[in-house]
Amino acid sequence: MSDTNRKPESRSYPPVLVAVVVSLLLLLTVASFGSYRDLEAARQRQEMLEGKIEATHRRNEELAQRIRRLQDDPAAIERLAREQYRMMLPGDVVVVLPEEPAIAITPASPAHDSL
Repeated sequence: MSDTNRKPESRSYPPVLVAVVVSLLLLLTVASFGSYRDLEAARQRQEMLEGKIEATHRRNEELAQRIRRLQDDPAAIERLAREQYRMMLPGDVVVVLPEEPAIAITPASPAHDSL
């Protein structure tokens, strides 16, 4: 037979090759979902850490302002010494008041009217 009388061969892929390709695609899909979850968890952790960093920066700025105030304002130092450390200047008179127990206030009972 000559080559001109031959029917062209159709390329059919064996079922094993198709199964291998489908299996690889499924494996890649499952692996990508796991990677996506890991990436999303990392993003959430990053956002949380960025929030903590921002809060730390704010706290540092507050403390720096407090330091400047204590360095520049003698009245601030005096107020801190009196309030936090209960210090006093010579000649100050300290009056200590006794602690009173809390008194329960009850509403007055209505007058009993006879009808």
